[in-house]
Amino acid sequence: MSFTSEVKEQLLRINTSKRCCREAEFLAFLRMSGNISLSGGRDGQPGILAATSNAALARRYFKLVKELWQLRAEILMRDSQHFKKSRIYTLRIPPQAEVRQILVRLGQIPDGNPWALNHSFEPAGRGVGEVFRGECCQRAYLRGAFLGNGFVSDPKRSYHLEIVCQDIYQAHFLLALAAVYQLNFKLSERKGHFLVYCKDSTQISDFLNVIGAHGALLQLENVKIMKDTSNNVNRVINCDTANTDKTIDAAQRQVQAIKRLAAAGGLVGLSKALQETAALRLENPELSLLELARLFDKPISKAGLYHRLQKLEQLAEE
Repeated sequence: MSFTSEVKEQLLRINTSKRCCREAEFLAFLRMSGNISLSGGRDGQPGILAATSNAALARRYFKLVKELWQLRAEILMRDSQHFKKSRIYTLRIPPQAEVRQILVRLGQIPDGNPWALNHSFEPAGRGVGEVFRGECCQRAYLRGAFLGNGFVSDPKRSYHLEIVCQDIYQAHFLLALAAVYQLNFKLSERKGHFLVYCKDSTQISDFLNVIGAHGALLQLENVKIMKDTSNNVNRVINCDTANTDKTIDAAQRQVQAIKRLAAAGGLVGLSKALQETAALRLENPELSLLELARLFDKPISKAGLYHRLQKLEQLAEE
């Protein structure tokens, strides 16, 4: 099961008795996955079609329209033309007078013009605060939008969440609603559709929390912790490796300088401190400065030892 399927499965377990929230979720599902049509044979009454590849999702909204509005509805099933072993489930609400009343209630048909169908489901002139009564409805709408046409990648591979909108109006409406929760989503166009998306792991976590996918949120956070831990370990290892390489290179350079100085007889006239330093470095070419400093009869600091070795290198160059 994909991570998207896991998230949607968790969302489908959320049941609310609040009518306003159920209506908001259904409205989002229609805007993302549905369309409305007029049937001249029934005095121009509107009907609704909404398609999904998720059978449980189709059943959820079939049950919702039955419980909320007692509408005549059915679920049609057909094989997908794009994916093998995949089926498309279409929730069909045939033309009937009650559908127009519901669309007016949901803001999809202007109340003053009962025959003006809004085919794009554009919430013309209505802001986020006007469409929903409370925060619970806003969360329900975002949940319905993701259920209708949302995708989130497996966090083990990458961080990417998107919701595909049918038109630019719905995309901007979704962006405005996401901004209520400080979610800075982006917008792009692909093959005639508009994508509201996010690639930031923190923002994706916040979105999952808003829509109620808490199990998926915990999964994502666990993956983030594992990735951060792995990255930190790799940084420490890389840093240690780099320091080791620097220590080895410096020690080899110092040993070669001391050998050249010895071959030229330059060690004889040096102070006892420099002679001791040269001898200890030749005997212990693998040690770091800190480890080498501990071998001296009289205590010496790392900085002091560094200056002595630097002096020996300078003498070897002269």
